[in-house]
Amino acid sequence: MRVPLRLILVGKHAVASMLVGICAFLVSANSKRAYKNNQDAVELTRVDIFSLPDWKSKSVDIDGFTLGITRKEAFEIANERHLSLTSNVPPKAVGELKAPCTQASCAVGQTDGNWIGVNLFFEMDRITKIKVSVPADADPDVKKVNIAREFKGLTRQFFNRYSDGLRNRILGPAQAKETQDTLSTGHNSSYTHIEYDYLQSGIIVHVTVSKNSPEPFDLEVDFQNRQ
Repeated sequence: MRVPLRLILVGKHAVASMLVGICAFLVSANSKRAYKNNQDAVELTRVDIFSLPDWKSKSVDIDGFTLGITRKEAFEIANERHLSLTSNVPPKAVGELKAPCTQASCAVGQTDGNWIGVNLFFEMDRITKIKVSVPADADPDVKKVNIAREFKGLTRQFFNRYSDGLRNRILGPAQAKETQDTLSTGHNSSYTHIEYDYLQSGIIVHVTVSKNSPEPFDLEVDFQNRQ
């Protein structure tokens, strides 16, 4: 029996539509991969988390990376966003400089570019801590791509104009844990590293102050599972 040409064309069109639909579904699923482990995560590059009344009950998502995702998922997210994960452990050979990070701590940077101020920490190949750093003495090109510049509202202010008063207002008071450090650069410079723990909120704040200035610098904030 001869099949009318019109039915053949309609059949081809239906198959093509089905394939397009499948592709669209896969792309959609792929773009949401980072959120499948925690539907409640708040992306800091899009939402001012500290302005949310219930922010302490939220998990953070930083440029697609969130607590609990696997190393494999982290690599996939990095690839989608044109980022790279490199080891924070000094390489033993030149070839290790561009090798995939298999260490417990990985720095997130632009592909063939600068570090964006994010470090991922893994246990059992899952992210258990995300550190965001805003170093005061970084190169201007590094500062330009620091992820904290993409944060919004009060969250952006906290990272880019940090003060103890702002920390107390947002996170509440916490006991300071201090350690001393002395660097020799022609003359001795004494630095104090201060840590504030907000473990119930899953946040640890690290700041450094110099004996020559009371203003904090080199802010680091750890996001981890709540205790």
